[in-house]
Amino acid sequence: MCVYCCEEYKNPSEFGPHMVKEHPTTSLQVAFMHCLYEGYIKVDCSHLRCKICDEHFEKLPDIAKHLNNDHDKKINFDTHLGVQPFRFPNDKLLCGLCDKNFPCLRQLSRHMTTHYQNFTCEECGKSYTTNSAFQQHIKFPHASSGIQYCRQCKSTFDTVAEKREHDEKSVNCWKYHCTFCSPPKRFLRWTEKEKHLVTVHGKKERTHDCPECPKTFLTRETYRNHFATTHAEACYVCSYCSKRFSKKRYLDEHIVVHTGVKQFECDVCFKTFPRKANLSQHMWTHSDNKRFECKLCDKKFNQKISYRSHMKTQHPDVQI
Repeated sequence: MCVYCCEEYKNPSEFGPHMVKEHPTTSLQVAFMHCLYEGYIKVDCSHLRCKICDEHFEKLPDIAKHLNNDHDKKINFDTHLGVQPFRFPNDKLLCGLCDKNFPCLRQLSRHMTTHYQNFTCEECGKSYTTNSAFQQHIKFPHASSGIQYCRQCKSTFDTVAEKREHDEKSVNCWKYHCTFCSPPKRFLRWTEKEKHLVTVHGKKERTHDCPECPKTFLTRETYRNHFATTHAEACYVCSYCSKRFSKKRYLDEHIVVHTGVKQFECDVCFKTFPRKANLSQHMWTHSDNKRFECKLCDKKFNQKISYRSHMKTQHPDVQI
């Protein structure tokens, strides 16, 4: 949106020429008027040029130095410039600092905050751009303290099991809701909401088209994995086999295939596992809480795989 006349544009390629043609002069007072919060102004820096001498630049710090040195604009480099630079060349979505490419503006915006992590939590290491976001974070206990809390209603729980039970049963804390239902029906998971929209309201099943190639994906996760590993630099590469992963935790889970290291040990039976997820799944075998119940013969199971195996062998005609 244009900060001077409030005209809105869907494409950066249309927005840039509008700024050049309609607003050749700059009014800082008007431009920053809507920035009444603690943070940075987000700017399309695809075509940076000096309005004084018309020289073009690739990066924001370069044009800032140019204005300071060649035009005596007295810029203070001891603090941040107050701008988050985005670049949109040829319909790509690039970070204006490291030039990484992203499939959507939301992911790019999230990435951009990693360059402006000014406040870091000493307990868990998470960083935040603004002090207000950091203060919100430290209001509540960390998982390392053994206390769990709900991000929606802010209730606290002594154990993970209590928190999980709350998540499953407290409908008001489910963060996804249907805008077509009245009152809005709520859902615990995004996939459940999407399925509801298709089956109940006749919404066309969503697909995800890759902007870089002709491929189409049925799920958001497979699309993002494809984009990160094929078209973006924001991926993680295995040093053993060069396989690419969209997230570091996927790479960490894969590495054990090459190393064979089993660093996660069960403190009950001392069995070791290569991945934390494997250990978490194993711990249910020691739990008295049997989560999966067969409604036909009243047998209960700790693990889903045991329940599914039972259903296939004992009740093969019943759809799970």
